[in-house]
Amino acid sequence: MLPFSHRYLRPEVVQDDSKRMRVQIEAAFENFVHHGDRHKIATQLEALSGGKIPLGQAGYMWHFFFEHGELRDILDVISITYKFLKNSMPIEKSSQWGEYIQFAFDTHNMRYRMSDDGSVVLRVDEEFEEARAATLSGLQQQRYTAARIEFETAYKALSVENPDGKRAVRSMFEAAEIVFKMMFADAQRLAGPQLGQHLKPFIIGNYAADHPARQAAERLLQGFTEWVASAQYYRHGQGQEEPNQPPLEIAVTLMGAGASYLRWLIHLDQAKLAAGA
Repeated sequence: MLPFSHRYLRPEVVQDDSKRMRVQIEAAFENFVHHGDRHKIATQLEALSGGKIPLGQAGYMWHFFFEHGELRDILDVISITYKFLKNSMPIEKSSQWGEYIQFAFDTHNMRYRMSDDGSVVLRVDEEFEEARAATLSGLQQQRYTAARIEFETAYKALSVENPDGKRAVRSMFEAAEIVFKMMFADAQRLAGPQLGQHLKPFIIGNYAADHPARQAAERLLQGFTEWVASAQYYRHGQGQEEPNQPPLEIAVTLMGAGASYLRWLIHLDQAKLAAGA
């Protein structure tokens, strides 16, 4: 049985932190770690990251820590606790701890997940998140509102408990197509021939004064064309009731490359606007 809040009030936007998640983690810590063993977790945190659990007259102030402590320290404590339970308790204890923490992450749509070794990691990887942040900053202008909505939808589709890679790739493609069609009013869609007809001449002119840059840009355009062709496999229906989902590693790669090409398109669009072309 799922509580009402789990069914209907789960945040749609991926969260970095959550007060309710902290409460759940504290409750799990109280349940899994005996009072006499908690100092071992605290000293490990100090040794590994320099984080400190506040001390009061009665000892470590764990409640204050989980409520007000730095998020990085709380995430480190999760991993340290997993290792402690694995080394000192029956094997099922560490597994149960990991499952409970994952449940808390999923309940509040957190950006994190438990890895197989008990570490807390980003749901996909750090490079993936950095690409997202870098591209999103370029989409903040009002001109790119529609593209930004599709871009955010793409990342949201991979950040849920059951990632939807097909939706992610389709939305990333849509974001790139929106910018491309804004750049070239005569372009009907984002496709290889259209890139050759519209974007290639602009690239040659834009980098005309820098021969190595022009050559590199033309090579990048070849890669962009291949990305467009690859994304098409998941953009259109596959003639079956439940279209195949791309393997997560394929979806992540397509997303990362798509974000890079989208950033480049934004830069070229701004150059085109500045030149009045």
